[in-house]
Amino acid sequence: MTQFETIKNDRPTFKIKSLRDDIDRLMNEEDRVNMKDLTFYKEVFQSMIHNAPVSMYIIEDSSYSYVNTSFCNLVDYEEEDLTSGRVTLESIIHPDDLSIVHNNMKERMEGKNPTNRYRIRAFKKDGSLIYVEIHSSTTVINGKKVLTGTVIDVTEEVISQIKLKENRERFKSLFYHNPDAIFTIDLEGKFTDANPACVDITGYSNDELLEMSFTPLILSEDLPLAIKNFEGAINGIPSNYDITIARKDGKTRNINIASFPMKVEGEIVGAYGIAKDITEKVEYRTQIEDLAFYDPLTNLPNRNLFEDRLEQVFEFSKGNDYPYAVLFLDLDRFKFINDSLGHHIGDDFLKSVAKRLKENLRKTDTIGRFAGDEFAILLPNTNEEEAIMLAERLNEAIVVPFNILGHSVSVSASIGIAFGDRQVDSAEEIIKNADTAMYYTKRYGKNNYTVYSKELDLNTDYKLTIERDLKSAISNLEFMLHYQPIVNLKTGEFNTMEALIRWNHPKFGLVSPDDFISISEESGQIVSIGKWVLHTACSQNKKWQDLGHPPFKIAVNISTIQLQHHSFVETVAEILAETGLDPKWLELEVTESILMEDNEALKDSFLKLKAIGVSIAIDDFGTGYTSLSYLRQFAFDRVKIDRSFINDIGSDLNGKAITSTIIALAHKLNMGVIAEGIEEEGQLTFLKEEQCDDGQGYYFSRPLPAELHKFETTRGDGSFASASTTHRDGSFVSINPINLK
Repeated sequence: MTQFETIKNDRPTFKIKSLRDDIDRLMNEEDRVNMKDLTFYKEVFQSMIHNAPVSMYIIEDSSYSYVNTSFCNLVDYEEEDLTSGRVTLESIIHPDDLSIVHNNMKERMEGKNPTNRYRIRAFKKDGSLIYVEIHSSTTVINGKKVLTGTVIDVTEEVISQIKLKENRERFKSLFYHNPDAIFTIDLEGKFTDANPACVDITGYSNDELLEMSFTPLILSEDLPLAIKNFEGAINGIPSNYDITIARKDGKTRNINIASFPMKVEGEIVGAYGIAKDITEKVEYRTQIEDLAFYDPLTNLPNRNLFEDRLEQVFEFSKGNDYPYAVLFLDLDRFKFINDSLGHHIGDDFLKSVAKRLKENLRKTDTIGRFAGDEFAILLPNTNEEEAIMLAERLNEAIVVPFNILGHSVSVSASIGIAFGDRQVDSAEEIIKNADTAMYYTKRYGKNNYTVYSKELDLNTDYKLTIERDLKSAISNLEFMLHYQPIVNLKTGEFNTMEALIRWNHPKFGLVSPDDFISISEESGQIVSIGKWVLHTACSQNKKWQDLGHPPFKIAVNISTIQLQHHSFVETVAEILAETGLDPKWLELEVTESILMEDNEALKDSFLKLKAIGVSIAIDDFGTGYTSLSYLRQFAFDRVKIDRSFINDIGSDLNGKAITSTIIALAHKLNMGVIAEGIEEEGQLTFLKEEQCDDGQGYYFSRPLPAELHKFETTRGDGSFASASTTHRDGSFVSINPINLK
């Protein structure tokens, strides 16, 4: 038996324990090798195999029979641990890869693929994992087939490959599954790759995109910007910009693009692009800007944008004679339209007004809606004559009736004009000036225009003071009532007292209703003021009755706004109940113009008032508003002839004919007739001849406080006969049948 043989179960087997031991034994066999040669082979074995930088092994019967130093260092085990069988393949090889090793060993031993190369995971002694590449083959030593091989540590390479693969997968995921459009473009501007989001955003298929350049996608106005940034990218300059593209279906999308160079081995070969669809963001931003700068109802510039444009014109005009003007326009009677027809019709009406106004302007002009029914117009590079002509044209255009959802709606416009000059200190000032002029038009003219002058500011200050102080006039007890008698022209006896409000203003003294009633209507304070007047007048009339004077009617003027108030009739009933005045001694006077309002609603209110016993008179009759059908429909108790016709009785202005006609018409309709504004004997004589029922005016008495009216009893039976009051010259006069004949 040789040294390579061992005894096991009395049967000789071949077992390689250690090549070094074998070589040492061989060195004793002088008959086989020369000592010098053995020394040489031993040194070769030590330097080239045992101490080689490559891990080597021999496996016999599925266990290591030899490992070199590099192998021991690789797995951190001692050579004895490995060759003694204490450390097995199962201890070193990863469990999931053990089958790979066994299959390869089996194939080698069976002669299949005598050599092979594969990679597995292995554990070092400390449990850390390494990747190794095994080069395995079979050989025969002393007549026995064994496995030999080398092991190379490829951990760094494998980890690098894993990371590279992960990066590739990550890139692939980011590229192909990104919701943003990602693409690559070569130096000629053609697409070389495009992810699915590019297909979604452009509407073109991937194949179509890879056959085209990016330029056909971009709108012409944005193409220069896109080309500039593409050229920057292929020259190493990244950029971010917004453009608009046209999809294949023709629809446009707003796109934000990040563009940067694409490099291969340090050389730029094209450009990367990431495109985000920002269409909704742009639309939202536009909506926000519209809300900030445009009126949502009419789509006209709002006050912010108008003032910004005016500010630019104002700054440009500094230091030169650049002419410009601002028109401030307010609709007359819009509140009635809005309240009576409903806000939805009011909104449609404002849209139509805005459209008509815009149609009459130049393209360079700016029209803005400030609030409600207020509009402002900026006229750059215009002179005074052109601005006035435009105002006249707008007045004419607005009065043409509007057809709104089947309703014919008519309004007029009050316009104020202010011109920019070197005396104007700011854009705000010129708007204020135009507003002041507009207010003057609305107060004294309507359906007209006024050019601003400094004198108008005095009126504005007066109006603002009146409007402010109205709020506290009732609580401060500043209002008072004066009473003017209405006289029966046949008997000379008075049968009615008209209550007329006066305001004892702490600064301006006694203020006429003409100066504050319209302001109270605009501010909405007329409701509370009217209620005070009605309550005070009814209370005073009941007080006169309680003093023993025979009863007479008290006449109270009612504003349109009061009458349209939903609880007006209930308010009248409550006041009558509170004061104890019988409804038959109350007469409400409404102006003729009220009949132009919502007839059905008025008719309902009138019927309710008459049902509780209140009489109704129509004031200022004959000024041009009322048709005969209105008189027939409403069945007023009395008609008051406007004082303008009474003034014309003594002149050749058809005053007599009109007055006579009104008296006859009223009598035909079974209505009483009152002539107001009688100041002369000739007027009185004519009215009596025409059978006018009653008269009122300075000829009999000017309006006086209640305490200055003195009542007399002149009949023998003690009944009421006359009243004594002051004449127009301030003296007292007795009103009775004698001095009226």
